[in-house]
Amino acid sequence: MQRYFGRIIDKQVILDEGDQFHLVKVMRVRTGDQVEVVCEGKLFLCTVSSVKPLRISATAQIKENNELKNDVVLIASLLKGDKLDLVIQKATELGVEEIVLLQSERSIAKIRNLDRDFKLERFNRIVKEAAEQSKRTRLPLLYRIIRMNELPEIKADVKLMAYEGRQGSTSSFLSAVKTIKSGQRVAILIGPEGGFSDDEVNEAMEYGYQTVSLGRRILRAETASFYALSVLAAHLERK
Repeated sequence: MQRYFGRIIDKQVILDEGDQFHLVKVMRVRTGDQVEVVCEGKLFLCTVSSVKPLRISATAQIKENNELKNDVVLIASLLKGDKLDLVIQKATELGVEEIVLLQSERSIAKIRNLDRDFKLERFNRIVKEAAEQSKRTRLPLLYRIIRMNELPEIKADVKLMAYEGRQGSTSSFLSAVKTIKSGQRVAILIGPEGGFSDDEVNEAMEYGYQTVSLGRRILRAETASFYALSVLAAHLERK
């Protein structure tokens, strides 16, 4: 069943123009069809009562929780091309609570202040579509583009940094993951295509980040994000 994020006022569903177009023109919705709508973290079963004009009514609340037990923050360095789009999409599917974008020393991609709002708006469209597809009830936050000296602004109980300088056994990563307790907020820091500089590694460690290895092979930046988040999600959802 198709899922959307919207508002519900007096049992009447309010969707944005893009979602309305998708329902009517793409999904070819008909009177009596049902959709799922998430409003303020709550999931509702809704029924289309009219197509022209489009009217949808909330008929019942559904008890569902597909979210991770811990809040996970992905701090992802800016990547070139559409690689960052893919990281944002998959991170949303894997259950992160927030995505923070990092302008690191070796980031090839740059986001100028002039483009910032436009880029963030597009990234959040990717987040919304991925959250709907993966049946989430929360939209991950994505509003910050920071530099390394702003890293202390990211609050977390467990702080991990994937670092190719620790290439080898994954015991450091797995050991750190196993220490995560219920309710703790976890941050995972992933570098750009060229990796982190020595100064950046030292700076992150000063801020409390523990360097961990993701294995014996050097992973692409986007693959490192998928791998790290998959391992975290598998651990947090093991029960």
